[in-house]
Amino acid sequence: MSIAGSVANAPRAAAEMGYGDFQLFTSSSRAWANMRIPEKDRLEFIALNKKHSLTPFAHIPYLCNIASTNPQVYEKSKTMLVDNIKNCMSLEIGGLVIHLGSHLGKGANYGIENVCNALNYALDKTSKVEILLENTSGYTNSVGSKLEEIGRITDRLNNDRIGVCFDTCHAFAAGYDLRTKSDIDKTEEEFASCIGAKKLKLMHLNDAKFPLGSGLDRHWHIGKGHIGREGFINLFKNKLFGHGFFVLETPVDLEADSDQDLAETKNIIKEATGISL
Repeated sequence: MSIAGSVANAPRAAAEMGYGDFQLFTSSSRAWANMRIPEKDRLEFIALNKKHSLTPFAHIPYLCNIASTNPQVYEKSKTMLVDNIKNCMSLEIGGLVIHLGSHLGKGANYGIENVCNALNYALDKTSKVEILLENTSGYTNSVGSKLEEIGRITDRLNNDRIGVCFDTCHAFAAGYDLRTKSDIDKTEEEFASCIGAKKLKLMHLNDAKFPLGSGLDRHWHIGKGHIGREGFINLFKNKLFGHGFFVLETPVDLEADSDQDLAETKNIIKEATGISL
């Protein structure tokens, strides 16, 4: 949801569109500088969420790279992480989604070490807000495209404030097949084994524009990509992935818009579970 004009515009628009939960950036999505949130806007944001029973999630700006082996970028990323958690604390947002980033060719072990150190740094300087580690799409030098890598991080930190956001497009691009019941069950088993089912706090629902294992982070409209409608029906039938909080991150273009993707998701949920939303 957009925060143009005021952070309070995000829950206002979410309520108008019939959402139950939503995601926003608490500062510019493509700038290092943190945004000062006026007190009036902060209080209105909190009041609107309570009034409409909305659950907000935040996403860290795209520049953040806590796996980076570039010292300057790494330090700026740590500061950005702390600033964004403090924004969430101020806005009473319970979860902040973060991409783990790139080790820039130094290797996964080096990247994971940096991620753990940055997360510990942020945990020490903040409170309350859960940091949700988002799986990546398997692009070159990325950290967190394998569930085993995320599990190494969560096990090492062993902190209740560390959770996971599972992105369906990213998982599919990284080689996790989400089309059939058996393949989704395999992914569920790996998630539970490597990370633990209780760590799953949020799902990003996105179809994939490119085939399985492409490594390309290209979100597509629900049911119209390579995961397909049947894949999402099977996903919502799954005991782990079919429950909890969900955020759509689908594009808006000539193919479809947000209303159409939401309507199709509701149709899929009804077909999979019998529940009408």
